[in-house]
Amino acid sequence: MALDISKLSSAHIEQLSLGLKVDEVQIEGEVFIDPAEAQKRSMNALQMLKMKLISATEEQEKYETELREYQKQVKAAIKKGSSTNDIEEPEEPTQLFGWAADFYFLLDHGWPWRVAAYIAWAGSPKVGRWPKTQEELANQVLGLTSDRQIAKWRSENPAIDEMIGMMQAMPLLDHRRDVFEALSTSASDASSKGAQDRKTFLTMTGDYVPHQKVDIERPKTSPKEYKEEELIRAAARMDKELGIEEAENGGEDD
Repeated sequence: MALDISKLSSAHIEQLSLGLKVDEVQIEGEVFIDPAEAQKRSMNALQMLKMKLISATEEQEKYETELREYQKQVKAAIKKGSSTNDIEEPEEPTQLFGWAADFYFLLDHGWPWRVAAYIAWAGSPKVGRWPKTQEELANQVLGLTSDRQIAKWRSENPAIDEMIGMMQAMPLLDHRRDVFEALSTSASDASSKGAQDRKTFLTMTGDYVPHQKVDIERPKTSPKEYKEEELIRAAARMDKELGIEEAENGGEDD
């Protein structure tokens, strides 16, 4: 299925965020939460999330700085012919928000923070994702009593699942230019190795139309181009339109 780029536009993403029903509602079997208390918990949870995101970002930046320094020292040691055993490699942070950028992206496009966090989390790769489960996300991040609230939101707002699918497709756009550059380079190879990429490239630009597609779209101009069953059906339609069949039947009755 081709990716509809227009659905990834800022206008469409903002349009999807309109009219969402995402209030924290009372669910049967759960303790009633006063609306004012629910709002307070929401704001507290949002502040906690932002603090965690800032901390995680700082830890990641510190790690990347230490990693560059480590690589620099290793390279220098190898150049001198010295041992690298004494150079301590920095430890990568274990708790990372791989969905932080997507979360802020959705916030900037008008999505309620809890829904934005859920979509960003659900749209991120499962491997190494934090929190591990939807229940933990609801309790530890969103400040909800259970993830049944999320299920309620999704059932009432199909746009949430649509947005999750769109966020999962976003990385394709990040690499689209690189892929086009690689395709152009490969297609420019005059050897037989670039033949398939040239075909792909020219098809994308409209300079090459597959033979089968040409045959389908080109109108038939000769009876020889029709199959026998097509000719029989055409003849039957003509007889019916001209009334030949009725005339012959009438003659037989006489």
